[in-house]
Amino acid sequence: MSDGRNVDVCTREGADIFLQTNPGENNFFTSNIGDASRIRQKIRTSGGVLSAAEKQRLTITYFTADSLARYSSPELFAKIPRDELECWIDHVMMELSEKIKDPSWTRTGILEEHDTFILNPCISMFMHSFPVLLAFEKGFFKVLSDFVASRKAPLLPCADLADTICLICSNAVISAIFNTKNPWTSDKAFKKLESCGMLAQFIRCSTIPQQQPDAIGVLKCYEELIKCPALIKKKFKKGQPCGDVVGAILNGTDGHKTKREKIMKHLEIIASFADIMQPRKHVAGEDKMLGKALKICRNCNKSDRSAEFQLTLLKSCSRCQITFYCSKECQKADWKAHKPICLPVSKSDIQRSSARQQTVVNFGKRHYAEIMERFVDVCDETGVKKSELLLELDFMPDDNGTNAPALREPPEFKIGEARGYFEGSRPNEPDWFYKKEDKHAYEVNVNNVVSTVKDHFGRMTENHVLVLVRYPGGHACYRLQLQEDNGLQMFSDLALDAFRSAINDEDFGPLSRIFDESQVRHFKKKFGMPCDSDLDQVRRMLNMMGGDFPLSGERR
Repeated sequence: MSDGRNVDVCTREGADIFLQTNPGENNFFTSNIGDASRIRQKIRTSGGVLSAAEKQRLTITYFTADSLARYSSPELFAKIPRDELECWIDHVMMELSEKIKDPSWTRTGILEEHDTFILNPCISMFMHSFPVLLAFEKGFFKVLSDFVASRKAPLLPCADLADTICLICSNAVISAIFNTKNPWTSDKAFKKLESCGMLAQFIRCSTIPQQQPDAIGVLKCYEELIKCPALIKKKFKKGQPCGDVVGAILNGTDGHKTKREKIMKHLEIIASFADIMQPRKHVAGEDKMLGKALKICRNCNKSDRSAEFQLTLLKSCSRCQITFYCSKECQKADWKAHKPICLPVSKSDIQRSSARQQTVVNFGKRHYAEIMERFVDVCDETGVKKSELLLELDFMPDDNGTNAPALREPPEFKIGEARGYFEGSRPNEPDWFYKKEDKHAYEVNVNNVVSTVKDHFGRMTENHVLVLVRYPGGHACYRLQLQEDNGLQMFSDLALDAFRSAINDEDFGPLSRIFDESQVRHFKKKFGMPCDSDLDQVRRMLNMMGGDFPLSGERR
């Protein structure tokens, strides 16, 4: 120190003494980074080799910066002037920009020791929120992204460096989200990282097996990412950088050769979420996608397609934005019941809610046959009407990182009596209320969920399916209604009876009268029954051998 004392900056006491002894010590970065820059300029201009003393000066500068950020009291570190931190971030950005042009780096992905040291302090520094906000403001992560990308995919930085980059990013995200003064939402943090290209590069680097004990932050980062359905829907689909990177990693054409198992599980989950949230377009030769989701008036159950199939404009509640009414009269009539659960929401909340609802709609469309088959079984076994049952979906990954039950192949879901979720001892109350949630969290949330289920149950019709869903970060309840282009209500009692005939009696006549040929063929495949085209192939083979079997559609 300037007063001649020696302090151990690798301890809380020493780092605090260093920062608070003299005002002059708070200009550590500006007074030392200039020296480091002059040393590095020597290499760039003359190609000179650093002396042992110069290497030591660089090492001491970066080591001290790392120690101050890692060990000092957060309140003291927060008092470091903005221009001091800017000096450090500018220095790192400049050096990374120079390395992007270095053929040795782009060829090998390895940095010399004194170059590697420059990134290490960023791990500790980004455990503090203000340097993170400053880094985003100054474009630090765009430069870091370009630095990694200069290796040209599928090449990656060496393992140690990739590890460092992952920790820099994960610490930045976590610090921004859990900032006590002005916390960002998870959506905002990842949008910032994605917009500069760093999220895709973080994902690539994260596949490298990590050894550092604080690498748990990388897994925490993924846990927060899974809670951002709107971002996953938009940015992790095919054709988007993040979506293409995840796809390439999962098919083995990107990422580290020896991939980290837990990270791969997270990527599989994200890819499944991204897929289930995308509307699928019908492709010639493939089974037709079923149904259109309907918006429903909360008061009178009128959908956004009237009985004459003319568009009915449903308007959302101006406060909560997620409840719809066909008229002001219906909204006024329902206000007393709706008011307790009507809460103002932000734009990001609306996007998140929309993405989650889309997940349920797409699940209902993609697994329509399996859902109807299960409803037939439960209705026949219990004698309970479909409108009194509840479809329970769990989109939350298991504790061991296994994909969510509803996203597995085949999907896992439960159908039970709806009253068992809100009456008496609540025997059908899902056990996943207790998973990853403490007793207090359960007691706070369960009453709201139960009352919501009860409210929706009281508004059920024969055309709806009541759905209770668990997502990463929350629960929701919906009345799901799907309609075919011909006006058929896909969850109606008519449709259920048609499925009952097909499943119990192998009589597909009722289904053929309400669904088109390609859809009936799809149902037959789902139920493991041969369709006419398959049978015709067998008939043709038998006819070639002397048989006389008519093909489907032929008359005798």
